[in-house]
Amino acid sequence: MIKFFRKIRQKLLTENKFSKYLIYAVGEIILVVIGILIALQINTWNENEKSNEISDNNYTQLLEDLKTDKEYIESIIKEYNTNILLYKEYLKSYKTPNLTLNDVMDNQNLLDFSVTTIRFQNSTITSLENTGEIKLIPSDLRKKLTDFKRNQEFTTETNNDGNKYFFDRMEIAGITGSQPDFQNRIRNQPLLKEELGIIDNLPKIIGSIEISMLYKNFTEKETVYNLEKLLTDIKEITELIKREQNKCRVGKGEFHP
Repeated sequence: MIKFFRKIRQKLLTENKFSKYLIYAVGEIILVVIGILIALQINTWNENEKSNEISDNNYTQLLEDLKTDKEYIESIIKEYNTNILLYKEYLKSYKTPNLTLNDVMDNQNLLDFSVTTIRFQNSTITSLENTGEIKLIPSDLRKKLTDFKRNQEFTTETNNDGNKYFFDRMEIAGITGSQPDFQNRIRNQPLLKEELGIIDNLPKIIGSIEISMLYKNFTEKETVYNLEKLLTDIKEITELIKREQNKCRVGKGEFHP
């Protein structure tokens, strides 16, 4: 093709047709510019295709993480609400007149002394931040994702701090002689109770458990509140991601409602 244009230029110059050569030269320049513009357009299109493909994959992974978090959060809320109700029933037990220390201990033994360490699925957001691909996400959605991750971290921190305080208080109960599960095991061991000093320390044991469960209940209520806000965020973010994902797929000639 280049040889063909060169022959035409040489022929025009040889025939001394300068005006025609000038017009031809201008036309050739225009063709070259058009070719460059087409090449740039194709390159831009390819880059956009690549960017859309990356964004589409990231959105898919984000949606999977959010779905996992949603199911996980709902299970934790259910677990904590059960514990909160159990503690509420425990407080009602004090309406019974003339309770003894053993009565209180028996009622405390009905409570749930297990704790949950919360862990969210935010690996995709973290990966996007580390690779810089989060910049491919529109600013409004990007801000919601980073705020969502920050709220997850806050919820995890406050919940786990509450668990630590609970364990610290329960340790005091153990040091002074007993904890609920152990108390159940030695129910029919009066001699062992006496040797361990449990009978004498029972007021301290009950007091330590009482404040432990009070703080556990407060932590679980606060965590449920934070988790419910995260569920609202998940719903909103999911809708935004699906909207952006459809834009990516339209750009690739696809559409998924």
